[in-house]
Amino acid sequence: MKNKKLLPLLLFLALLTIIFIFSTASLKGVNTAFAKEKATSYTDQIRDNIAAELAEEAQIILKAKRSSTSNTTTITGTVTNVCSSILQDLVINGMTIIDRDDTGFRYSVLDIFEEEKVQITTLAPGESLDFSFTISVINWEANRIHGVIFVQAPNSSEKEILQALYIE
Repeated sequence: MKNKKLLPLLLFLALLTIIFIFSTASLKGVNTAFAKEKATSYTDQIRDNIAAELAEEAQIILKAKRSSTSNTTTITGTVTNVCSSILQDLVINGMTIIDRDDTGFRYSVLDIFEEEKVQITTLAPGESLDFSFTISVINWEANRIHGVIFVQAPNSSEKEILQALYIE
């Protein structure tokens, strides 16, 4: 009878010992070289991806401005194709974000303009398209609202954002 009560205790102590050995080995740096190599490799990969994106020339120019009343905000703008090829199947979209003045999660997305998004079937080289978003029942300035307007290629494999613009 005593052995049946002692077995779970021994198993628990064995588990604690195994956990202690692995945590001590990690703390003493058994795998630090591997961890450092992996972190450096990941950092280099991110840095290379950013450099590649910055090296690409813009395909479009996005301009927008905001006008507000106490209950309605209108964002108007223009998107212009500045590349030499026809752009197809694009979307102009946006989102509102709130500045919470907190550290950590300072900004929170309030809304994405899914219902108001503007579809662009084709945009020829040099062609411009005007757009407008009207957002009701929101006091932009009193509530510390900001926004982002972006042009996206939603049918691309990566759903690439071609250009984005911050709206204060």
